[in-house]
Amino acid sequence: MRMSTLLVKTEKHAPADAQLTSHQLLVRSGLVHQLSAGIYSLTPLATQVLHRIADIARETMSEIGGQEVLLPVVQPAALWRASGRYEAVDASLVRFADRNQQEMVLALTHEEAATELVRNIVHSYRQLPLIIYQLQTKFRDEARPRGGLVRLREFLMKDAYSFHETTEDLNSHYAQVLAAYERFYQRCGLDVLAVESDTGMMGGGEAHEFMFLDADGEDTLLLCPTCDYAANREVAVGRRALGSGEMAQNPSRVDEGEVDDAYHCVRCGALLQRVRGIEVGNIFKLGIKYSSALQANFTAADGRVAPLVMGCYGIGITRVLACLIQQHHDENGIVWPESVAPYPYHLAVIGADARIKETAERIYQTLGARHVLFDDRAVAAGSKLKDADLLGMPVRITVSQRTLEEGRVELRQRANGRQVYVPLATIGDSAEWARLFAAMMSDKEIAH
Repeated sequence: MRMSTLLVKTEKHAPADAQLTSHQLLVRSGLVHQLSAGIYSLTPLATQVLHRIADIARETMSEIGGQEVLLPVVQPAALWRASGRYEAVDASLVRFADRNQQEMVLALTHEEAATELVRNIVHSYRQLPLIIYQLQTKFRDEARPRGGLVRLREFLMKDAYSFHETTEDLNSHYAQVLAAYERFYQRCGLDVLAVESDTGMMGGGEAHEFMFLDADGEDTLLLCPTCDYAANREVAVGRRALGSGEMAQNPSRVDEGEVDDAYHCVRCGALLQRVRGIEVGNIFKLGIKYSSALQANFTAADGRVAPLVMGCYGIGITRVLACLIQQHHDENGIVWPESVAPYPYHLAVIGADARIKETAERIYQTLGARHVLFDDRAVAAGSKLKDADLLGMPVRITVSQRTLEEGRVELRQRANGRQVYVPLATIGDSAEWARLFAAMMSDKEIAH
C-alpha cells in the first residue's frame, strides 16, 4: 500500500480528553475517527489489524470444532421476552418499533438468537456436542463510554455458543475453550489472566473473564502471589486476618468498602494483592437457562426429551486491538506484534534521486503491496521516519543516498531498534528477504 493514496492522517498531539495511551496513539496514528460518543470509524490500518485478530480467532475456533454463522443484530423483542431479558436488561439494550409497530431490539449479545437457530435444527443427541461462533457487530448503549476503543457503544465481538447433552460434557468443553482462548491471546501478543467472575446478565453457573492487567483498567481483581487463585472483586473470597495473624476459618466475600489487604487466599493463605484490569473476553456455563426458556430440546439416547445444556464464550475484538496498543508501545508510537501488524514492512524513501526511487520500487514489487506500507510521499525525511515509528510496523526498510552509495539498504526492527544492512543484490529474491525478516524477528544472527 502506498501512503500517498492511503486514507490516513497522523497527528503530532493527542486530544486533551484521551487519558489511555492506546486512545492517544489510536488518534495520533490516524487509525480511528470519532463519529459520536463511543462510536468510531476505523481507517484502513486499524481495519487491517482487526482482520488479523479476526483471522486468529477463526483459526482458534476451528481448532476446537467451531462452525461460523452470522446472526442478526436486529431481533424481535418477543425472543428476549421469552428468555426474560427484555425486562431484566437496563437501558443499554436498545428497544424500538419497526414500521409495522413490531417491537424489536438491537442485540447486545446473541444467546437468544443462537438458541433459536439451533432449536430448529438440532433434535437428537447424535448431533451433539455442537459449537457455533460469529464475528458480529454489537450495540450497547453505554452510559459512560471511555478510553477510545476500550468501552464502546458499537464494537466487534467474536461470540460462540456451545450445545451439549450433559453438564459433564459442557464442563469438559468449557475447559477446552478456556485453553483455546489462552492460545488466542498468546498468538495475538496480548498478556492476559483468566479470573473467576460474576455471571451478570448472562446468567448460568461458572464464569471466567480474561483480563489484561493495566493500572487504567475499570475492573478490580484480587490475585494470590503464591498460587493460581485470581478473581474479579465482585466474586472474590478470602479469609479475614485476625489479631495476632490467625486466619478466620470460614471464607467470606470481600466487601466493597473494605481494605483488600485484610484478606488471605482461601487456597494457600497468602496475602491477596489488588490490581486493575481491562476485560478482553469472557466465558460462561449457561446450563439450561436459555434452552429451557426457548424450548430448545433434544431427544437423548434413552428416549427422554431434555433441554440442551449450553455455554457461551466471547472475545472483544475491538477491545483487543486497543489493549494491544496499550501493551505494545514506546515513547515514539505503536510497536505492533508481527502476528497482528497491518503490514510486516514499512518502506521509507529518503531523497528524490531517481536511483533511490527505482530501488524502492523494486523492493516494493519484490515484497508485494500486501506486505509493505510504502511511504512514497513528497514530505521531509524526518516526518517519514517519525510516522514510521508512530505507525509501528515490525520492520522499517530505508532506502537513501547513503545506503545506495554503500551498495545496500537498511532494515530496522521497530521493537528493539536492531539494524542490519543487506546487499542490493538481494533485491528481487523474495525468499531471501523472507529469511532476513524471520531472522530479525527471532533475534538470530543474520548471515550475508
